[in-house]
Amino acid sequence: MSHDMHVGIIGAGVVGLSTALWLQRQGVKVTIIDRQAPGNGASFGNAGLFADYARLPFANMDALKSLPNMLLDKKSPLSLQAGYMLNLIPYGWRFVRACMDKNYQHGRAALTEIQNLTVAADNALFDQTATRDLIKAEGCLGLFSTTESYQAARDGSLAERARQGVAMELLSATEVKALEPDIADFHAGGVFYPNTRFTLSPVQLCQRYSEEFLRVGGELLCEDVIAIQPAAEMSQGVDVQLHNETRKFDRLVVAAGAASTSLLKTIGLKVPVVSERGYHLTLNGEGRTINRPVGWLDKAIFITPMQDGLRVAGTAEFAAEDAPRNEEKVNVMLEHASEMLGAEPEVKSSWVGSRPSTPDSLPVIGQVPGCPQVSLAFGHGHLGVTLGAITGQLIGEQMLGLKTAMDLTPFAVTRFG
Repeated sequence: MSHDMHVGIIGAGVVGLSTALWLQRQGVKVTIIDRQAPGNGASFGNAGLFADYARLPFANMDALKSLPNMLLDKKSPLSLQAGYMLNLIPYGWRFVRACMDKNYQHGRAALTEIQNLTVAADNALFDQTATRDLIKAEGCLGLFSTTESYQAARDGSLAERARQGVAMELLSATEVKALEPDIADFHAGGVFYPNTRFTLSPVQLCQRYSEEFLRVGGELLCEDVIAIQPAAEMSQGVDVQLHNETRKFDRLVVAAGAASTSLLKTIGLKVPVVSERGYHLTLNGEGRTINRPVGWLDKAIFITPMQDGLRVAGTAEFAAEDAPRNEEKVNVMLEHASEMLGAEPEVKSSWVGSRPSTPDSLPVIGQVPGCPQVSLAFGHGHLGVTLGAITGQLIGEQMLGLKTAMDLTPFAVTRFG
C-alpha cells in the first residue's frame, strides 16, 4: 500500500518517531524535523516504563486537596518555581475543572480505553524495529512507607485500578523481599503489576526507531522550526519555516512535547500545556541486583535497572524548560534512593527535562479544527513511552481517513475551550 502524500513531523521523541514509523508502514513518505538528535528531549530521561497501570488521571479531588501541603513541603515530589506562576493560570483553573467528579470519570474512561490498545501497538512497533532486546517483561513494584498509606491505597486507588482492568497482586513486605532481595526494608509492602514492561534504554530505543525510519527512506532534519503556515485549502498543505529554508508538506504532525505550544501560537492556537520538569539520576548499580522497576509511591520516584546503571526518576517541577536546575530536588531524590537501597550509591550522572503536561492528564491527539492538514500529538506528561505507539497509530489512521481504533474526542484540542 502507498499513499501519495508527504508528511512532516515536528519532534523526534518517542511520539514523533512512533507516528513516522506507523505512517511508513502504510507507504507514506515522511520527514522528521527536530533541533535535537532522536530521543534527546523528554524521551531521554523518563523512567522507561510502559505503565499499563496508569489509568487514573492525576487531576482528581484528592490531588487537589493535597496541593497546598505538597507545595509547602520542600521534600515533596511536587514543586513550583516562582517565576513560572503566571504561566500556570490558564492551566490551573482547567486543572480544577478536570478534578470535578464527572470530568474525572470521563478522563479515566479515556485513559482506560487507550491503555487497552497499547500492547498490540507496542508489539507491532517492536517487531517493525527489531527492538525486543531492549524490552523487559518483569512487571514492576510500587511500595508504601507505612501500613496506613498501604491500606489507604488498597481501599482507594488500587481498588479503582483493579476495576479498570489492571492486573495486580498485593504483596506483604516479606513477599516484596522475595522478589527484590536488594531493596531495603523501608516499606510496609506494596503492589506488583505483572504485565508492566520497561526498556533498558529509552534513548537507545528512540535511536533504533530512528535507524529503522532512515533505513526505509525517511528523512531526518536537524533544524529549528520557526513557524508553521497552513494553507487556506487543505489540498495545498502546510509550509514549515526553518532557519534557512521553507519546506512544504501535504500534512504536518506537531509532536514537539512542551515546545509544541509556542509553535502553535504561530497559527493562533493557544493550548494550556505547561512545562512539568522531571529529574533523573543514574546510579552505579554494581553489587546490587534490581530485577524490575521499583517505585516508592509515597515519594513518587522509581528505580529502574538500565544498561548504564540504576535510574532514579521522578518528581514534578513546574518551571520553564530553561530554568536553572534545582539542586535541592537532586539531593532529595538521592536521599530517597539511598533509603530504598540501604546505602548511599555513587551518582554517575544526572538529568533534568520538561514533560508536556495538560490540565486533565490526557494527551492532545487529533487534527486542528478548521485546519485538518495539521495534526497534534503531544501533552503525554508521564506517559510518552506508554502511549507513544498507539498515538502514532491513531494519528495515522485519522490522517489517512481510516476508522480510528477509538474515538478521539476525549483527546481533541477543542476540549480546552
